[in-house]
Amino acid sequence: MPEPSSPPERRLLIRADMREKSSRVVAFLGELPDVELEFAALPSADYVLSDAVAVERKEAGDFAASIMDRRLFGQAAKMKAEFERPVFLIEGDLSAIRSAIHPDALRGALSFLVVLEGITVLQTSSAEETAALLRTLARHAQEGLGYTVNLRGSKPRGASLYAEYLVEGLPGVGRRRARQLLEHFGTPAAVMRASPEELGQVPGIGEKSARQIWDALNTPYEPAAEGPA
Repeated sequence: MPEPSSPPERRLLIRADMREKSSRVVAFLGELPDVELEFAALPSADYVLSDAVAVERKEAGDFAASIMDRRLFGQAAKMKAEFERPVFLIEGDLSAIRSAIHPDALRGALSFLVVLEGITVLQTSSAEETAALLRTLARHAQEGLGYTVNLRGSKPRGASLYAEYLVEGLPGVGRRRARQLLEHFGTPAAVMRASPEELGQVPGIGEKSARQIWDALNTPYEPAAEGPA
């Protein structure tokens, strides 16, 4: 009786624009055993990694040229309209390119994308590094992290430090405010039971902060959706 075969290893699907077909990035992606490439005439972006995540790849010189001819701004608008998490990936060293564009204009374009448009900007040094980064981005976009990250670091030793640690987890509460709250209420449990009005009596805790703390402690817990297994 033949032994049952093991299920095929799940592959990461990366959709690439037809214009990227002859690029060295695609050649490197094609060598990765867990990546499946699919080519299409994409309306925007060079690589689509999931329904939400897409990447526009630009070599450093082309990035500068796209600022001068204003292609960059139209591409950014189109990416934002079609994808929840657009990414601009710049390949190469912007400081080393020879261009008529002033360095301030380069910095301004980067700032525009990140600060004003909320678009992620990444940089790589080579086509090989771009392919490796695209693979990692695709894995996270399609499979999640694969494990749960603790929201806070290691726990302190000693009852007083542990009490501060517990209260510091509240919104808008750093170590100084944690100490003020503990000095006022006496114990972490008393802080947690306090009403917004009682919290607002603590120096440095305004009405808005008191309401945020109370809401965080009294809003019913809803587990966050996990990424695909």
